[in-house]
Amino acid sequence: MTKYLFIVLALVFNTTISRSQTQPEKPNTVIQNAGESLLTFSKLRHAAFSFYVKDLNSGAIVADVNGDMSIPSASTMKLVTTATALQLLGSGYRFKTSLMHSGEIDSSGTLNGDLYIIGGGDPTLGSRYFTKYGEERDFLYEWADTLKARGIKRINGRVIADGSLYGYQGMPSGWVWGDMGNYYGAGPAGLTIFDNLCTFHFETGEQEGDSTILTCITPHVPGIHVKNYVTSANSSKDNAYVYGAPWSYDWFVQGSIPKQKDDFEVKASMPDPELVAALELDYALEQSGIDVAYSVTTMRELTKDDPFEKPELTELYEHHSPYLSTIINVTNRRSINLFAEHILCQISVERSGYGSTYNGAMICMGYWRDKIGATALNMTDGSGLSRSNSVSSKFLVDMLSYMKRTKNYDRLETSMALAGKRGTMSGMCRGTSASGRVYGKSGTMTRIKSYAGYVHSTSGKLLAYSMIINNHNCSNSQIRKYFEKLMVKMAVY
Repeated sequence: MTKYLFIVLALVFNTTISRSQTQPEKPNTVIQNAGESLLTFSKLRHAAFSFYVKDLNSGAIVADVNGDMSIPSASTMKLVTTATALQLLGSGYRFKTSLMHSGEIDSSGTLNGDLYIIGGGDPTLGSRYFTKYGEERDFLYEWADTLKARGIKRINGRVIADGSLYGYQGMPSGWVWGDMGNYYGAGPAGLTIFDNLCTFHFETGEQEGDSTILTCITPHVPGIHVKNYVTSANSSKDNAYVYGAPWSYDWFVQGSIPKQKDDFEVKASMPDPELVAALELDYALEQSGIDVAYSVTTMRELTKDDPFEKPELTELYEHHSPYLSTIINVTNRRSINLFAEHILCQISVERSGYGSTYNGAMICMGYWRDKIGATALNMTDGSGLSRSNSVSSKFLVDMLSYMKRTKNYDRLETSMALAGKRGTMSGMCRGTSASGRVYGKSGTMTRIKSYAGYVHSTSGKLLAYSMIINNHNCSNSQIRKYFEKLMVKMAVY
């Protein structure tokens, strides 16, 4: 009997050791408990929640609630894109746009050939994030002045815009119809201008429910036809939604905007940035006294039906963007989808010679598999707007931990929003210990909310964290309040 009891106890003891080796106990911390408690709320009962926190000083796991669960995270995907770009392109990288010409410039100052704008993927040309209001076109007049300084007085040819660097996919795979026409759904192009946005100007009615008048669209988009179903509302909010697709000229807009407005502006994505860039430069040349003999065209139009062989070109001028680190600051703090997609495509350009969302995503995933063995990263765009993306909180924390050991750590952290201070987190955690201590990239889509970044706690610890929730049955603003509580607990850890 004693021998039998000894064998049973030995089996139990060995089984306990085996379980402890294969299933390590989860952290027993205030932060862990707070994370687990979220799942007890009735409106989060059916939600998918991934939460992971690591102490970067000691390497200890501070919290792990479904840390390996890979789910859509919305705009925190921008951290993956921008961190990879810092590593592969470098913080001092600059996009380039070239003015080139075919033919020859004769002694009278006539260019007997075409003027080409060769897009290099620069997302900042005329961008509202890099120019003051009313100065968006200044760079075009600077280009015109450069041509005049080179002795060009007349162009006996055309302005040809070449935005072929990223191909003509238009939108990343996985973007939905309801997003494409709106300002946040502007897709990347090899030649981008004015954030690839146009503005719909509306005159609204006196009463709620009155129809509205679409008075004009700026900049001018030739051939676009917009059906207007927008009504006037007793509200101060822009609840208008634009529907359209790249290179499509039949658009419609519906919803409501404030009543009693003479000029209410609604931002929309631009159907053909390449064409608009050609038209805008053509106009700037005309205003600067340089006559252009023939109508503008684009590389897409030239290659659409018949084969087109680009002639030998001579460079006139090369325009440089701000440094990549500066663009990344805007991308992450303001959560600009367009910039993230350009950065992803440019990774593809520099690694493969052509711009591709798909190829850029493959390069990013391959990079992190090599560095940290990442298997929970599934990437189909650079901004997080696609619901085909998925990522785990543990991967994001592992990536942030890796970046802490690189020379680009400071640049990545600096690019993030800061709770209570700046960017998309400026309104969070005000008056708490988390204000000014929690750096992060936020992510928001319908039934998705996420944050990831670094925490400098009051005790001097540096934490990396990620929290992602999907399919909750409450508002994103309520989820934000739950997450703020987690941030405060991290800040005092």
